[in-house]
Amino acid sequence: MEHYSTRSIIGTVKLSNARDRSNRHIAPSVGTNLVKKCWQVVRRFWAYLRRERRIRKAAAQLAQFDDLLLRDMGTDRCRIERAVRYGRHYR
Repeated sequence: MEHYSTRSIIGTVKLSNARDRSNRHIAPSVGTNLVKKCWQVVRRFWAYLRRERRIRKAAAQLAQFDDLLLRDMGTDRCRIERAVRYGRHYR
């Protein structure tokens, strides 16, 4: 009877026959984890881009207001982007 062994992340698993693979421990594949991590990076990047786009749009809308109205809101023209990012009470 031939003995085969396979290497997994956990360690070496010995198989009694190439066709008898029902009793071996199947470790998560490295390729699957790599794909998941890549998708996580892509999702985080897209979330970052969406957030930055929302901030730019809100800052552009606030920049259209006059200085008196901005002062009534509790900010001034040079602090528009900081107010949009962190809120009015950023100190």
